[in-house]
Amino acid sequence: MLLSLIHNFDYINEWSASPQHSREQSRACALQALSLDDADPFAHSGMADMHLWERRHDEALREVERAIALDPNNAGGHFMRGIILHYAGQFGEALESLDRSFALNPFYPDVYLQFQAQAYYQLGRYLEAAASSRRRILRNPEIDSSRVLLAACYGQMGLVEEAREAWRELLRVNPDYSLEQRRKVLPYKNPGDFDRVVEGLRKAGLPEGNKKTN
Repeated sequence: MLLSLIHNFDYINEWSASPQHSREQSRACALQALSLDDADPFAHSGMADMHLWERRHDEALREVERAIALDPNNAGGHFMRGIILHYAGQFGEALESLDRSFALNPFYPDVYLQFQAQAYYQLGRYLEAAASSRRRILRNPEIDSSRVLLAACYGQMGLVEEAREAWRELLRVNPDYSLEQRRKVLPYKNPGDFDRVVEGLRKAGLPEGNKKTN
């Protein structure tokens, strides 16, 4: 299951020479894990992750529900469910699953905060989204995605200078960041959900690519 996730990270971030090959490897590893033990909740979570990035949201949700049924107290299963629901556009339900994952794992990884922030953002709760983004940046100072969302939050709230500073910090930690690459790879069921993030950046006069601001 973990090997499947590693190949998936290669695909998502375009770290490998062939992202498509990485996705195929992710699928093969997920299928093998499930064939070895159909009662392993982590194997079902791996399959859910694989289906999600192939934009098979319903299949992903079925797999993660199976994982949770096998181990109701596994924080990772509820977190995965929250991710899937987020990308499927069910933001309120996503937040409920994410809250459950926080409750089950008080020592949660910082990525939990990213998806909490994204759910808040899509619900129009920009202050809370910004707070979660800042908390993640404190825990992971070299992260880029939380700075993008933070800039979008500030844009939605009319805090133009704060948005521009968040964007400058983004380009400091990742000069090659590209919104178009993220638009291409992130598995939103409704592309308009990603456009809402871009909308926040536009309100602050920020570029829709990896160009630097003055």
